[in-house]
Amino acid sequence: MEQPSQPSRVEHMKRGVIMGSAVGVCLGLVLGTYQLIRYGPGPRGYISTLGQFMVTSAGSFALFMGIGSFIRSEEQHKNIKWKEHMEQQRRYCSRGFANLPVEVLERKRWDRKIIGM
Repeated sequence: MEQPSQPSRVEHMKRGVIMGSAVGVCLGLVLGTYQLIRYGPGPRGYISTLGQFMVTSAGSFALFMGIGSFIRSEEQHKNIKWKEHMEQQRRYCSRGFANLPVEVLERKRWDRKIIGM
């Protein structure tokens, strides 16, 4: 069975930019509308002022979300332990949630034991 490839850091950054711009547009719409109601449109007019709020907010959110998602993205590890871990997780998930191993800390002792292997 072929393992699906993980998205690269650039793809993570693209997703962050898209999410940030969507949040920024919504926030710019809300704050821009509030600004227009409270202080009026000014010399530029309603549509231009609201558009400026939306674009500015979308750009700043997109920049920070893109950078943040680029930093937080993880590349796939190449070592053997990672492969063993992923194979073990795949086996547990194929059995269902009821059979997942649970690590229990006993009350009186600090020993840990695995239940459900």
